[in-house]
Amino acid sequence: MQLPFLDERLATRRLPDNMYQDKTLLNNIDYLKSIIHQVLEEQVGKNLLTIIDNLSSAGINPIKGAVSSSLSSKLFKKVAALNLNDASQVIQAYAINFQLINIAEENFGMQDRRRIQRQGRPVPGSIEECVNAFKKKNLPPERIQMLLNSLSLMPVITAHPTEVKRRTVLEKHRNIYLAIFKKENPIWTDREKAAIQEEIMGEVQKLWQTGDIRLERPTVEEEVLNGLFYFNATFFEVLPTLYDELSCQLSKYYPGKNFSIPPFISFGSWVGGDRDGNPFVTSEKTKWALSSHKELALSKYREAISQLISKLSISRQLILPGKELLASIKQDARNMGIEGEKIIARNPHEPYRQKLSLIKKKLENTQQKQEAFCYRDIQGFIDDLDIIKHSLIASKGERIAHLEIEPLIQQASTFGFHLAKLDIRQHSEAHRTAVSELLEKAGVITSGYLALTEKEKLRILSRELESIRPLVPDHVRLSPETKEVLDTFKEIKYAQDNISWNATGSYIVSMTHNASDILTVQLLAKEAGLCGISHDNVLFNRLDIVPLFETIDDLRRAPTILTELFSNQIYRKYLAKRDNTQEVMLGYSDSCKDGGILTSGWELYKAQKEITEVSAEHKLKLRFFHGRGGTVGRGGGPTHKAILAQPRGTNNGLIKITEQGEVISSKYANLGTASYNLNLLIAGVMEAAIASSEDGRKNKEQPYEDAFEEISKISFQLYRELVDDDDFLTYFYQATPIEELEHLKIGSRPSYRKGKGRVEDLRAIPWVFSWNQSRHIIPGWYPFGSALMAFIGNDSGRERLLRKMYEKWPFFNNLIDNIQMVLTKSDMTIAGLYSTLVKNEKTRERIYKKILAEFNLTVKMILKITRQKKMLDNDLFLQRSIDMRRSSIDPVNYIQVALLKRLREGKTSGDEREKMISTLMMSINCIAAGLRNTG
Repeated sequence: MQLPFLDERLATRRLPDNMYQDKTLLNNIDYLKSIIHQVLEEQVGKNLLTIIDNLSSAGINPIKGAVSSSLSSKLFKKVAALNLNDASQVIQAYAINFQLINIAEENFGMQDRRRIQRQGRPVPGSIEECVNAFKKKNLPPERIQMLLNSLSLMPVITAHPTEVKRRTVLEKHRNIYLAIFKKENPIWTDREKAAIQEEIMGEVQKLWQTGDIRLERPTVEEEVLNGLFYFNATFFEVLPTLYDELSCQLSKYYPGKNFSIPPFISFGSWVGGDRDGNPFVTSEKTKWALSSHKELALSKYREAISQLISKLSISRQLILPGKELLASIKQDARNMGIEGEKIIARNPHEPYRQKLSLIKKKLENTQQKQEAFCYRDIQGFIDDLDIIKHSLIASKGERIAHLEIEPLIQQASTFGFHLAKLDIRQHSEAHRTAVSELLEKAGVITSGYLALTEKEKLRILSRELESIRPLVPDHVRLSPETKEVLDTFKEIKYAQDNISWNATGSYIVSMTHNASDILTVQLLAKEAGLCGISHDNVLFNRLDIVPLFETIDDLRRAPTILTELFSNQIYRKYLAKRDNTQEVMLGYSDSCKDGGILTSGWELYKAQKEITEVSAEHKLKLRFFHGRGGTVGRGGGPTHKAILAQPRGTNNGLIKITEQGEVISSKYANLGTASYNLNLLIAGVMEAAIASSEDGRKNKEQPYEDAFEEISKISFQLYRELVDDDDFLTYFYQATPIEELEHLKIGSRPSYRKGKGRVEDLRAIPWVFSWNQSRHIIPGWYPFGSALMAFIGNDSGRERLLRKMYEKWPFFNNLIDNIQMVLTKSDMTIAGLYSTLVKNEKTRERIYKKILAEFNLTVKMILKITRQKKMLDNDLFLQRSIDMRRSSIDPVNYIQVALLKRLREGKTSGDEREKMISTLMMSINCIAAGLRNTG
C-alpha cells in the first residue's frame, strides 16, 4: 500500500534529496518532454503547444489563499474559453506528460539504488540493510533460522476500481521504461541512440492515438486478465531473485553459516473472488478465474522448460548422468508409448533434453486435461525437476543446477498449478440470509432466524456443525440468492479437488459483527463438503474463515467477538484442523471513512494489540491480513514504514496485505521496481518480527499511547461533526465529481452500497477518489490540526511530548509524514473552485470555510511538531516532485470544474454531451496520473 503520490522509494526518502538536481533524471525528463512536443506537433500542430504553454504559465506558481485570487481567475478564464476538442487534447497531452515523468522517476530510482550498491552500501530498507543490522545486534544464526522458518508473506492483488490505467496502456508504459533503460547504456552509437529514440517516439505516438479511458465498464474476466498481467510480466520472474538476494546477504554477513530458506513468499488475489457488493462476480466467474490462474501457471512452466531444453545440451558421451535420471527417462518413455519413443529419439545422446522434453509433454497433457501421462499435482513436476538437479550436482554441474533448475523449483513451489490463492469475500448479510433459508427448509426452525439473539444463533449453529447430516439434499429448490451462495462454496471444493489444494485461499466475511457471522460461514462450508464430520466420525476442515473488521465499532468490538468465537468448542475443533491458526483481516478504508484518519489509525493500532492478546490467551497462532488501500485516506503509505509502525508484539512474521489500484502498476509493472518493493516488504517483515519479540519499546511507548487515546477521542468528535452536518453530503455530491465517476469505467463493482443517504452508504474507494480529484483530500488529514491544538491547550509540555512522539514513536512518525504528503498534494484554492459548484451559497461558504480553516491549522500544527519551515522540508525530493507537477495538474483541475459546470447545467445533449462526458473522464484520468493516486 502506498502514499497517494509516489511509492516507497520516494516517500521514505530512499532517493537523495537533490534528486531533481541530478542531471540524469533532469536530462531524461527533458528528453521525454522534447519527444512529447515533437509527437504533438506532428499529430495536431503547434497550436496545442501554444495553448499548453499559456495554461502552464498561468498556473505555474502554487496558488494558495482565496479562490478569487488574480492567478486563479486568469487561469479559469483561459480554461473556460477552450472548446471541447482543444480541452480534450490539452488533457491528453498533460496526461502523457505525467505518465512519462513517472516512468523517468521510476527509472532513476532503479539507477540510484544500483549506484548505492556499487559504492558498497546497502540500499536503505533493503534485505541487505536488515541482515546487516541483525549482525550488528549480534543476532545469532539460530534466531535468524527460526525467523525464516516462521515467515509467511502474501501480497494480495485486488480488483478494487482504483486502477484507471488500461492494460494496453500499461504495456506501452513498460515498453517506454525498457527503452529508457536501454538508452542509458553507454555502448550505443549515435545511429543506435537515434533508433532507440524512434522506438520511444513510436510508443508515445501509440499512447496519443490510444484511448486512455474505457468505453465500457470492464467485465470480471477483463479484471482477472488485468491482474494476471503482473504475474506474467514480473512476479514469476522476480521471485527467485528475492530468495537469491536473501541467501547472498546471509552468506555475506554470516560467513560459514548454512541457512535453509523455505518458500515463505506466496501471492493471493481477490480478482474474480470478491463478490461483496459486486453482483457480477458469480460462482461461474470464480470458476473462470481459477481456471485462468492454472492456465497461466502451466504456460509459464512450459515456456521455462522450452528454454531449458535449448540450454541443457549436455552430452552423456562427455558427462555421465545420474542413474535416477536415466531410470526416470526410461520409465516416462515406456509410460508414454510411441510418443515417448519419438521424444527420446530426437536427442539420443542428450539425457537432459530427453527428460525436459518428456516434462514438457506432461505439462501439455496437463494443460489439455488429458488423463494419461500428466501431472496430478505440482509435486510431480517438482520431483522431476529435483531428479535433474541432483543429476547435475552429482556430475559436477552444481552451477548449472543453481542457475537453471533451482529458480524453476522455487517458482513451482510458490506458484504451483494455482498461480495465486484466490480469496473469496462476501458480505455477512448474504450468509445470514442463506443460512436462514436452509434452516427453514431443513425444519430446524420454522421462521425468524434473523431475529434470534446472538446466543440462540450460536446454539443452533454449533449444534448443526456437530451433526453429520447435511441440512438439505441437493434436489431441494432454493432461492437464486441462496443457491449462488452455496454454489460458491461448491466451486471452492471443486477447485481444491481439481486444480490444487492451494487454488483458493481465505473466505473473508466482510462486515463481521458477531461470532455467529463466522459460524454461519462454517455451516455453509459444511453444507458444500468443505468441512464436517465424516461417516467414520473424523472431523475435517478445508477452509480458513476470516472475519473482516472494518468499521470503527467493529474494530472496537473485535476482541470481544473473537473471545466468544474462540470459546466456542466446535469452532475450536474445526480451527485445530487449520493448524490452530486464525487469520483476521483489518479494514482500513471504511474505518477511515467512518472515523477520520486519526481515529481509524488508532483503533486499528489498538485492535491489533488486543487481538494479539486474545489469540495468545487461547494459544492460537495469528495472521493479520491488512486491507490497506493505495491512498493515505484508505490506510495507504509506504509499506515498509507501515509494517515497522505496527504495535510491538503484533508482528510474528505472518502477514497478508492487499495491493490495490495505482499501487500495483507503480510497484510491480517493471522487474526492477517489483524486485525492490518486494525486497522492502521482506526486509520490513523480518525487521518488525525481530523487533516484536523484544520488549524494550513497550513501556517507553505507554505515555505516547495514552496521549494518542485522548487525541483520537477529540478527533473522532470533530470528524463526525463535519460528516454528520446536515449539509455535508450535499456539499460532497456537488463539490466533487462523485456522481460523474459512474461514467468512468474503471471497475465492475458499483460505487454505492444500498442507499445514498449517509456517509456509511458510500464505498470508501469512490469517496476517497472524489475528494482527491477536487484537491480537498480530507480523508487524508481532517481534523488533525484541531485535534492536536485541543490536546495541547495551554500546556507547553504537551507540545514537547508530541515532538518527542514524532521523533521516537514509529506509529506517530509514519502518520504525520503521510499526512504532510497529503497536505502538500491538497490545494485549497482549487478546492474552493470546486466549491463554487455547490448551488446553495450558504452551504458552500459554511462547509468550505470550515475545511479551509482546518487545513490551515493542520499545516501550522504539522510544521510546529516537525520543526519544519515548509511542508516536506524533510523530504526535499518529494517536495520538489510535487511542485514540479503542480503547473500541469492545476489547469486540468480548472478544465474539470468548467466541464462539470457545463454538464450539470443540462444544456447539452446528443453527441456534444457524450463528447463532454468523455473529456471529463479524461480529466479524471489525467489528475489521477498527475497526483499518482486515485482511491
